[in-house]
Amino acid sequence: MSIQADTEMISIKAMEMYAKKNHISGEEVIELFHQYQIFEKIMIQHEYLHQVSFEEVMEYVEQVIREDAHKLAVFHGTTKRFDMIDLKKSHNRRDFGMGFYTTILESQAKEWAFRLSQREKSNIYYVYQYIFNENEQLKIRRFDNLNKEWLEFIKQNRSEGGLTHNFDIVIGPVADDNTMETIQLYIANILSADEAVERLRYNKVNNQISFHTEKALESLSFVRRIAYE
Repeated sequence: MSIQADTEMISIKAMEMYAKKNHISGEEVIELFHQYQIFEKIMIQHEYLHQVSFEEVMEYVEQVIREDAHKLAVFHGTTKRFDMIDLKKSHNRRDFGMGFYTTILESQAKEWAFRLSQREKSNIYYVYQYIFNENEQLKIRRFDNLNKEWLEFIKQNRSEGGLTHNFDIVIGPVADDNTMETIQLYIANILSADEAVERLRYNKVNNQISFHTEKALESLSFVRRIAYE
């Protein structure tokens, strides 16, 4: 079972138990878990939470909500060494538009950087770690799964290029090697949205968090940079 699939199972069970314990509706607990990014935090702590009892998982979830912990570790993989993030250097026609792309999985960021180093024939690549401090002033768009809205959003950004929206930050699934063929067929109007989504629902993908404005970058605090050769 993949990390994402196991995280989804833990999250669903945690939502059910939290809703029952606190006498709130399913919609309310979903909104609460979104607000405190419980899924993302469980994924980060997966190795630990997978080994402990579910009571301890619930203690962790309740502690996150109780302490109003809006901090999330994110990682960026690249072949470039830099001190300041420059949005103007973002590649064009990306999933969520031009921006600074990160993931909550360090291993995924390292894999992206390694693949990039192979294409660019670079002898060194880097993984940067930041802390993302979410706040109410940020305009954030979240996609929870591979649905029509996510598909159309990617089509618009990849077709038009630049930045086609006014969100500071976008969070959602990665259009990776497993999904790109289906997405390209949809962009080319060979597949309908329903046909594309039907194909995509069998894919397990990781999430990415992209930062598109200077305001968004202010929510990032640099932690470290690791070089690999």
